[in-house]
Amino acid sequence: YLSAKWPAAFNPKAPRPLRIGIHHDIRVLDGELSDDELRRALRAYTSMPSYLARLNAGTVRVDLDGEPAGEVSDADAASAKALLCARKNKEET
Repeated sequence: YLSAKWPAAFNPKAPRPLRIGIHHDIRVLDGELSDDELRRALRAYTSMPSYLARLNAGTVRVDLDGEPAGEVSDADAASAKALLCARKNKEET
């Protein structure tokens, strides 16, 4: 649903870091999804390994139009790397 409505922001094949608080933008423009559906859709998208792998410090975040909207912080990058590492270690054990 999100990739069909906002393809510049939501591309599962080549995900880019999303603007912090993008759920507020979606809520203002679209009321079709319930809060729970929106939360689950965003969690699924932002939990993809390909999304997490692109969260490098200083990488540009995008808004719904695919325009620059901030940068990935050092802390966000470190959290993403730690999560990917934990998943890899869990798979190996």
